[in-house]
Amino acid sequence: MKFSAFNYHMQYSHGISASTGLPFAPPTAFRTINRSNPGKKEKGSIRQGKCHKCLKWVAIEGVKVMESKVKEIYWWKHAATCHQGPSARSTDVYEKDFVYKKLLDCAAVKM
Repeated sequence: MKFSAFNYHMQYSHGISASTGLPFAPPTAFRTINRSNPGKKEKGSIRQGKCHKCLKWVAIEGVKVMESKVKEIYWWKHAATCHQGPSARSTDVYEKDFVYKKLLDCAAVKM
């Protein structure tokens, strides 16, 4: 697998930033909004998440009435463009398990 393909896979399948090697920070809040004039096969309401960096409400699900293969893809695409630099704030909660420690080790080696 090419390195760029690996980075793409990690970023959009697992939410790991290609630039830092750390997980993207999750939204700080959630809300559901009603959509005006949804189409036949579109949702009448969608969920949004609030970004800690740009403070905008970002759609965290698609408008089509169907299940996504990767539910977080919409948030991760926003985070990849918006969250430049360190992705996690000090108030973010991650389970500090073996995988988390490995990611920190890899990020430290990368920098």
